[in-house]
Amino acid sequence: MKIRFASVALGAGMCSLVGLPVQADHHMEMQFAPAHMMTCEYNDGKGPKDLDKLTKAFTKWAKNNSENYTYYILTPAFHEGAQWDFAWLGSWTSGAGMGSGYDAWMADDDGVGAMFADVGSCGASMASVTPITMPDQDGPWDSGVVWFSRCNIDDNAGLADAIGAHRTMSKAMSEMGQVSASWAFLPALGFGDVEFDYYHAQAWPSYSQLGNGFDAYFNKGGWKTQAAAQKDVVECSSPNLYDFRTMHTPN
Repeated sequence: MKIRFASVALGAGMCSLVGLPVQADHHMEMQFAPAHMMTCEYNDGKGPKDLDKLTKAFTKWAKNNSENYTYYILTPAFHEGAQWDFAWLGSWTSGAGMGSGYDAWMADDDGVGAMFADVGSCGASMASVTPITMPDQDGPWDSGVVWFSRCNIDDNAGLADAIGAHRTMSKAMSEMGQVSASWAFLPALGFGDVEFDYYHAQAWPSYSQLGNGFDAYFNKGGWKTQAAAQKDVVECSSPNLYDFRTMHTPN
């Protein structure tokens, strides 16, 4: 099954969407919100210290101009060959919030746009995101790791079936002690002609929790649960892993 969208290649990313409920049953209507990502290469002579100055300036702007906006900085960890130095991933709790935020930015970015152009050269994209599983906590983690895996839905299944398969797997892993959160990222704007249906994004608050997931999957039978849940429903590629930092969340 191929879901076609006018579409950016999200090299990777994660968004919290803390305002969205997680559906108790995968046959219930899914809730979506927009998320955008910029994958960037540093310009000559620029580096992490310049990015820190940029994020401080942007956070100041966001606090005054873009409600319900959360953003993260990602850097490659284990990957198949990321062609960028850092990624900027931002999310809103609604399309209306996204629209008003962009209108505010276009009206007056307070000089932050020029700082962006000075620090790095970026490609941009937007996805429609729905939560799969969320941990019992308030707000996103300050930092952690996130992976992105490309998934294709089988011809006789749908997105709700795929979400249900991921939730079955997450529930089993949680019962074995893993702490994580996950989402489905569906290509929306700037992706081109993608050959997959969605990204399965999964995040952990630390490498220790990622390691717990490794043990649960390989040594405690998690792979068997995954094989049974995803059979004739969805197939996902080997994921790429990234470090993330939470830079700003709404009050």
